[in-house]
Amino acid sequence: MANVVVKENHLTFGGVTYFRGHAEEIEIGSIGEKRTPLLKQNYLEVKDRIQVPEINVVKATVVNIDFTKTSKSAFNVMVSAIIKGVPAELDGDASFEKMKSGELKLVKFSVLNNDMMKKANNSPEKLQTLIEWGKDARIVHQVFVVIEASLANQFEKNVNVELSAGIKGLEAKVGGGVSGSGATTVQISKGTCFAYLMVKIDWDAKKKKKRTRIVDLDDDQWRSG
Repeated sequence: MANVVVKENHLTFGGVTYFRGHAEEIEIGSIGEKRTPLLKQNYLEVKDRIQVPEINVVKATVVNIDFTKTSKSAFNVMVSAIIKGVPAELDGDASFEKMKSGELKLVKFSVLNNDMMKKANNSPEKLQTLIEWGKDARIVHQVFVVIEASLANQFEKNVNVELSAGIKGLEAKVGGGVSGSGATTVQISKGTCFAYLMVKIDWDAKKKKKRTRIVDLDDDQWRSG
């Protein structure tokens, strides 16, 4: 069933609205400050990244775009699609047509909020930076990536994938068993993100008191204005 609607500045899936502004700068674990400029897209101003390769409870699932509610105008920028396991640049028209025909698919990768919280709390320098950014501090925990269908099909049914730090950035691997042979690996490093979701932070101390650790992360969805 087609369950995703793509717009120029956001994507909707399962009742959740994801950001598209500055998606090319986003990776899983990106941190920075949320920006809401007047008359422009809301986005995350990326300033750093929490290293997350050792988090192995990462969900991946293929989603389908509803092209009765998605127009070509939503693909008005270059798209980095994963073809043969590595990124390849496509213009908006080409990516739209290839996704509509089924040659390319969208795959969502997500880290559980609690897993991301533990990783942030165990990264003292990043934690201090997030504290200094205050209420606008955000962490990215979900990304959508465009992948050729033959590779994307390996990520069906909400499978668990393994993250690792590859030569060219973060990689996701599925299958292959204990030996790793026959595994499918794709790069989900900087430049490959199509849309993303981030979390806002609940701290262990209220306003005017010292903050030291994160106690909860809450999804922060795209909103117009």
